This record gives sequence, C-alpha cells and structure tokens, in this order.
Amino acid sequence: MKSKKTLTLVLILVATLLGAAFYFLYWVRTPAYALNQTRIALKEHNTTKFEQYVDLDSVLGNAFEDIIKAESKINNDNLFSNPFALGILHMLKPSVVDLMKQEALDRIAAKPQQEQQAADPVPDAMRRNMERHIPLDKLSVKDLKLAKQDKGQATATLVLHDSNLEKDFLATLLMEANDKSDWQIKKISNLSELIIQFSAAKKAKQAAANKPIMERLNQSVTTSEVDLHVFTEANSKEPEPQKMLLASLSATNKTKVAINRMYYDVTIVDEKGKELYSYPEHFRGSIAPGATVQLETSKRLNALLPDDKRLLSLDISKMTGRIQITYIAFDDGNVLSPNTFIE
Repeated sequence: MKSKKTLTLVLILVATLLGAAFYFLYWVRTPAYALNQTRIALKEHNTTKFEQYVDLDSVLGNAFEDIIKAESKINNDNLFSNPFALGILHMLKPSVVDLMKQEALDRIAAKPQQEQQAADPVPDAMRRNMERHIPLDKLSVKDLKLAKQDKGQATATLVLHDSNLEKDFLATLLMEANDKSDWQIKKISNLSELIIQFSAAKKAKQAAANKPIMERLNQSVTTSEVDLHVFTEANSKEPEPQKMLLASLSATNKTKVAINRMYYDVTIVDEKGKELYSYPEHFRGSIAPGATVQLETSKRLNALLPDDKRLLSLDISKMTGRIQITYIAFDDGNVLSPNTFIE
C-alpha cells in the first residue's frame, strides 16, 4: 500500500516536472508567449521586458521608411524619385529613430511628457512630423493575438481603437525568432496603409463635421470658371526664367452683408477630374451684397519642387481650375469658417 502511494507521488512529481519542462522549453519559445509578455510589459510599464520582445530599432527603422511612403501617397508627391531629398532623409534617419525610440520608452514607462529644448531641432522636427501621422494619445489596444506561424516567422494582429475617431484599425505585426530563440516583433507590415487609413478617417470626420458650414460658404459666394495660364515672368534677374501660374476668376457675394475678407483654395484637375495641384489664396477688400469682383492670383513655380515641376511638364490648356471658399469675414463681424481652418 505504501509503495503504491509512493509510486503515485512519483508520477505526480514527474508529471509536474514534465509540465514545467514543456512550459520552459516550448511555451516560452513561442510567438504567442512573446505577444502575451508584450501585453504584460505594456500593462506593467516594464520597458526592459518590452524591449526583450519588441525590437524597437527594427520596428522604428522600418516605420521611418513607411511613414515617408505614406506621406508621399497622401500628398500625391513621389519623394522617392528625388535622390537628393532621400539622401538627406537617410542621413537624418539614425537621429530621428533614436528620438522616436526614447519617446516610445518614456510612454511605455508612463513618464510625464515634458517639452524640452532639442539638441538638434531638425531631427526633432522630423520626429514630430512622423508622430503626427499616428495619434498615439488617442489609441488604445483592444486585442493582440497570433494570426499565423510559419517556420522562423509569424504574424500577429493588433486591434487599435481611436477614441477620437471612434473607429478600430488593424495593424499586422511581423515576428521573428532571434538567436536566443525568443520571438520578437520586428515590423508593422501594413504601417503605410494604416497611416493612409488614419488620414482618410480624419478627413472623413472633418468633412462630416464641416459639411453645414461648407454648404453655407458655397451659398454665400458663387464663382465663375477659372482661367489658367502659365507665363514667363518679365524682367527676371534669376539665371533661369521664372514661370508664373495665373488664375483668374470672378466672385459674387450672394449674401445681404458686405464681405471684407475671403480665403479660398485654387485646385487644378486633369480631364478625368484627378487633383494635380492646389494652393491657398486670399482676398482683402470689399464685396458689396450682390456685387461681383474679379480675382487675379499669381504663383511663382519652382522647378526644384516636385509638384511644381510636374505642373510645368503638363499642358495647362487641358487643365481645369476649381475654387473652394474656406473662410469669409463680413462687415458686421460675423465669420464663416470650418473648424479645421487655421488663420
């Protein structure tokens, strides 16, 4: 009887040891374990543990490239075709990534955000511009789970909720096993697409919020078709002849109050309605109720700028100009302006 009890205890002990061995030799070497530890590290504000399972240098290094790609798409500007600009960006990349890494660790550690004078304002400005595309203060993690594992790589799905937009976004995380057999998050695979989704969602919310005021702006002033011309500036002292873009149109005050100031965007589109070029303009003067004024705008084009260079290569006679009023100030002190307008 005693031997049976002893055998039972031995079997329980062996099973316990086997379970512990399974945990340490297998479970702790899985991407699912790494994801769980990442979640715990965030909850505990443990930066050491976080860096064990997230390769921040790799994640942020890839993010630097992806944010540039996304910004180029959002602004319809192929920055990657400009080797000079790319050279400068890659020269600044290490400094920018270091700043982003330090800020990420400070956020994970829940350190209070303090405004400090940057040692080098250029990388710091780039870091701020990059972070502008990802609303970290508004994002919370709803879910983090393993999606797929194949040999030395795995993918995970991170569900993020934007409290400002009241919308969920999905981030795809690429994971790899390091030389210690620990799994680490190496890259946000769909970051460019994610940033473009953030931008589109913000624009949609802004458009919805501003729809009533934009309708009032469009009803307050009507404009004619825009007459577009590109000409060479006379008496220019520059080595190369300076090209000027001239946009001419008429605007009519449809309200019962005189207008003393007005801002508007001039947008050039192609035959298919695709936006090619846009710039802001303003009018200061007086437009009496029912009166019409002629608006003449001119903009110097710089062939060193990608957008300007592309416009100069096109036949402007085949282009169409559009006007969008963005701000009106009246003589009685009233103002019509969308919430996103910054004077």
